[in-house]
Amino acid sequence: MAFINPNPRKVICTLAFTLSTFTGQATVLIGGDILNGNLNAGSADGDTTDDNFESTPNWVNVGGAPTMQSTRTNLASPDGTRNAVLSLSGDRVFGSELGLNGYTISAGDTFDVQFEWRDAFNWNDSLDNVAVTLFTTDDDTITGNATSLVVDLSGLSTANNTYETVDHDGIYTATGDDAGKRLFLTFQGQSGEGSDTNGFARFDNLTLEVTSVVPEPSSALLICLAGIGLVARRR
Repeated sequence: MAFINPNPRKVICTLAFTLSTFTGQATVLIGGDILNGNLNAGSADGDTTDDNFESTPNWVNVGGAPTMQSTRTNLASPDGTRNAVLSLSGDRVFGSELGLNGYTISAGDTFDVQFEWRDAFNWNDSLDNVAVTLFTTDDDTITGNATSLVVDLSGLSTANNTYETVDHDGIYTATGDDAGKRLFLTFQGQSGEGSDTNGFARFDNLTLEVTSVVPEPSSALLICLAGIGLVARRR
């Protein structure tokens, strides 16, 4: 079999464009009014105090019935607005499809998460957490067989009946195996080992950001031209 000698100029330029990448600006996937990250949209059922999942835009209950209570206006967060009701029983799992068309993962995507939460009735401060999960599924629907990418925990409550801010950068960096799959998110209460599953907490103002690795054409072009010049001189 004949050996084909590769074109050194082509090899240099290919490597240059592969290696010359940089981290781009963070993009908000959920946050504020974007996909109801602040959980303020609702009241479609006419109840200005309580809303169920059917009346809460951009959120579905992947742990129970859509008629379950999802948000309330009491125990208001620092901005004085509606907030999510979390339980430890597993019947309220807030799920987001990240919009109508969703978000398709690229290798190197790095995700940051921020939210506010507080303990409430029967929450065990020494055991219980709020869990934010990023995951993919086998059929790119939120109800498919899930593969968890990361479960990010709030940490334990440090102040009774007080909202605390969680700000976790770089909770997950996507791999090549994740690329091309649709991303989903859930948040829920997570009971500690041996704790009572009748506990409740409140949750508000979720922000999920992604920072992607993108090519930097100008640097790649300079490397490519320098490499071509070096090859030409050697000839």
